[in-house]
Formats: sequence, C-alpha cells, structure tokens
Amino acid sequence: MPQYAILQSHPPDNCPMTNRAVREFALKNLPELPAKAEKAGVKVLLNIHLDPAHKAMLLLDAPSAEVARDLLFDAGFMHFTEMEFYLVTPIEELIQKTVDVPTVY
Repeated sequence: MPQYAILQSHPPDNCPMTNRAVREFALKNLPELPAKAEKAGVKVLLNIHLDPAHKAMLLLDAPSAEVARDLLFDAGFMHFTEMEFYLVTPIEELIQKTVDVPTVY
C-alpha cells in the first residue's frame, strides 16, 4: 500500500498549548484519529511532534492520496495546521530506480 508523509506546522499563537480554542478542538478531535483512520482503511504508522518546534509528522499507509487527504480533512487538521503532503518512496526502491534514470551531468 502506498505511504504518505504529512509534515504539519502552525504559528505559536495557533498552538494547542497557547490558544484555548485550538486546545479544546485538538483535545476533542485528535484522539479520534485512530478510529477515523481505521474506518477509512488507513494505517497510522507514525504520529509524532517535533520538539520544540511547532511541527508534527504523520506517516500513513493509505489506499490512495485522496483517501489520505480526506482523512486529514475529516480529522480536522486543516483548522490549525499547515500541511506538506508527500508520497513516500523507500530508499531501497529509490536506489533501484536511480539506475534507470539518465544523469544530467
């Protein structure tokens, strides 16, 4: 199944540790992520905070980019984080593909 990495960030004033409304939203909604992921057919492989920055990272196994994206919306991340969304390629697979790619220099 394809994997997707989502890097999240927010400014300090939109942090659950700083902003009461964001805190209430996060404490209510973030614990629901595992159940929502399971319902969507997505496996959460990694869900970590990058201390001390206002950044987090999700690593998902999902049937498609659209399913992963829809989970992010359903979980409410767009309400308080900016996200970078990436398709993940294992390094071993990338090394094998490198052999077939022509060099530029």
